[in-house]
Amino acid sequence: MEIEKELAGPDRDAAVKKYDDVLVALGARLKSALDRGLPPGEYESCRELAEAAYIARKLLRLQVRDAV
Repeated sequence: MEIEKELAGPDRDAAVKKYDDVLVALGARLKSALDRGLPPGEYESCRELAEAAYIARKLLRLQVRDAV
């Protein structure tokens, strides 16, 4: 709920950048781990988390677009 308030507030652009930067950084860390190689169970969890971060970025953009 706090994120939604931030994204609807007057500092929306700064909030979008903040959350997008966090998701980009998370995605980069996950990609790095996947590229290095992980045990099968960890690899699958990491892959799913990377996909979730990607989807979260898309949802963030949709939230902002719909708020305009």
